[in-house]
Amino acid sequence: MLRNQVVYWIGGSSCAGKSTIARMYAEEHGVKLYSCDEHFDRHLKNVSSTEYPAMHKVSTMSHNEAFYAREVQEQLSLYIQSFVEDFSFVINDLAKRTDKPCVVEGNQLLPSLVSAHLGEHHKAVWIIPTERFQREQYAKRVWIHDILRNTENPKMAFNNWMSRDALFSVFVQNTASKLQLNVLQVDGSKTLKENFEYIENLFGA
Repeated sequence: MLRNQVVYWIGGSSCAGKSTIARMYAEEHGVKLYSCDEHFDRHLKNVSSTEYPAMHKVSTMSHNEAFYAREVQEQLSLYIQSFVEDFSFVINDLAKRTDKPCVVEGNQLLPSLVSAHLGEHHKAVWIIPTERFQREQYAKRVWIHDILRNTENPKMAFNNWMSRDALFSVFVQNTASKLQLNVLQVDGSKTLKENFEYIENLFGA
């Protein structure tokens, strides 16, 4: 049972440092690392349009459709629903990992979903970037510009993407706060090391 395992959950929005902090924690404390994004493509191979409509839609969309052709609210709705659907795959994966404590990170870890699985040996935090910080970090990533070049209007597609993720951040933060779960807001005023040490203390390391 997942509730009987030792699990450290790190959710939140993109470009907040989730992946880096999770990797640092795994290396520092000798626990397994499960990054949701690394398993998403594998999960997509097992979806049908009837059982997992959002994930199926994501798997068939072009970059232009994903970030330019649709309204931001529609992008956000599909984004959230795809995470809801993928979370069931994540839980199935984690249920098979019984050998070691595990740190899990990813946008898929919506507070409302994770809260139902929190057990005695679980710790959780959601890392939320400010919109300005998130835009700055996204702009530094080479791969995002490769994606944007495949859209009709790269500048507008980027703004749509950032608007969607800013709304997602607000959604996650509000949900976590309502559930009285831990939130760390990242705005660039603290170093990655300081944020890591905060989470170490939070997890009781």
